Amino acid sequence: MIRLIKSKFNDLKFRDKLLLSHLIIALIPILLLGLLSFSQSYNIQMNEMNSEAQSSLEQTVNILDYKINRYNMLSEFIVLNREFSRIFLKNYEDSYFNIYLDFRDIMDPLISQTKFMDADIEEVEFYTSGDLLGIRDNIHPLSELKNKPWFDGNDSKRWIVHDKQVYLLQQLIGNGKTSSYMVISIRYDSIFSSLEGLSEHISVSIENEQQQIIYPAAKQQMVHSERTTELRKALNNNDWTLHFSVSHANAYKNALTIFQITFFVIVLSLLITFSLIYIFSSSFTRRIVHLKNKVDKVEQNNLGIIIQSHSRDEFGELTNGIGKMLRRINQLISQVYQAEIAKKESEYNQLIAQINPHFLYNTLSFINWRAVKKQDIETGYMVNALAKFYRTALNKGKNQVTIQDELENIKAYLDLQFILHDGNFEVDYQVDPELLNYRIIHFILQPIVENAIKHGFAEPGEGEHQLAISVYAERGILEMRVEDNGIGMSPTQQQMLLIAESSGYGIRNVNDRIKLYYGTTYGLELISEAKVGTTVIIRLPYQPL
Repeated sequence: MIRLIKSKFNDLKFRDKLLLSHLIIALIPILLLGLLSFSQSYNIQMNEMNSEAQSSLEQTVNILDYKINRYNMLSEFIVLNREFSRIFLKNYEDSYFNIYLDFRDIMDPLISQTKFMDADIEEVEFYTSGDLLGIRDNIHPLSELKNKPWFDGNDSKRWIVHDKQVYLLQQLIGNGKTSSYMVISIRYDSIFSSLEGLSEHISVSIENEQQQIIYPAAKQQMVHSERTTELRKALNNNDWTLHFSVSHANAYKNALTIFQITFFVIVLSLLITFSLIYIFSSSFTRRIVHLKNKVDKVEQNNLGIIIQSHSRDEFGELTNGIGKMLRRINQLISQVYQAEIAKKESEYNQLIAQINPHFLYNTLSFINWRAVKKQDIETGYMVNALAKFYRTALNKGKNQVTIQDELENIKAYLDLQFILHDGNFEVDYQVDPELLNYRIIHFILQPIVENAIKHGFAEPGEGEHQLAISVYAERGILEMRVEDNGIGMSPTQQQMLLIAESSGYGIRNVNDRIKLYYGTTYGLELISEAKVGTTVIIRLPYQPL
């Protein structure tokens, strides 16, 4: 993996390497600063939130303790009143007038005073087994209390929460014959009102001594968070325990807000850093890029470009050294080029001068034999074709001809070959008429056609020998094809044909001349298969007239 990264880095441009390396160097401390900022802000937010929750817990417990203590005192105010307690202990023996007096003078004023002292008390009810049953609506049989779902038979003073109702249960002073209880019903919302205004990231619950949830009455929607802090504290005036579940989401959100601001500063710093690095690196690499562009042009065979620098630093010395080397290369290329042209022209002139003496001698001998044997039109035709061939082949010493003149040369040559081979092959021409006046270098088709007849048709085939010559242009390329259905060649023979010094001399010379005049992109391509045939493709540059 490290080797791959190193390889990719080495493939980058020099300016990109400078940019990337400087950005990495600048990015590491900036990112560390951002992460440290987020971590510190998160910890600070958590500490503040826990401190706030702890303070809120203390305050809520104090409020609840105050309320519960107040109701406890009210309850004791009633229970500890001796005259009130005697009402439930007296034996009235159906003396309703005495009951009336006790209720009028003692119980009713005490109950009214208690309700007046606290408007959140909904009802004060009594449950007894004594003589007071049926006297008031708020005095009930003790059996009803025992049938309450929230009554557990405990005789001590109890705070009970059931079905969104708060009850304060306390036993009255009794004797062996009777037992009585007082139940104060208190508004649920008034007791727990201090829990409603807490922060949304704090979830509250209250448990009694039996670890039963008495608040909330229904399942409260908890704050969703992966992490929470649990706080708890017991109340002093009853058996309740208050639980706070503090979500970390709010601290994370606040810390994230700070991080977003920090991230914006980081991005801005990176942009400024990148801009400065880009300016400096561009300044450093501008001359390298300039030198590289010139070297690229040299690579594209533009050897006439001037590479020179007036700077005296290392880049200037390197530039001037490359410029001197290029001038020396141009001098050497010019010398070699002139020598190569002279050599090729000499070979070309030698080839034109020879034009296969065997072919010339054999043809003249055959004409002479035909003339002796009989006089006919065919002999005259051959002589005219031979004269036309030499006229178009020599081309008055010019190096270029039109495609039409090149084809006239081939037609004259094929007319002679057709007669010499007793018409054992057919020729098909497919030429774009718009290309007839296009000029190409001279004498490039004849050696290829000669090779096709001499070697391709050297052995008799199953059918007639076919020769096809086509000329067309497409996408800036002029192609001339010579196709035969002769004996074909092996891959080794195809490779040797363009470099051989013997039988393939003419074809090799054509390929070399094309590359010499038009460039190495152009030349000959051979496609051949044994017993199937051979196709020679001549590719030349084409610019429409």
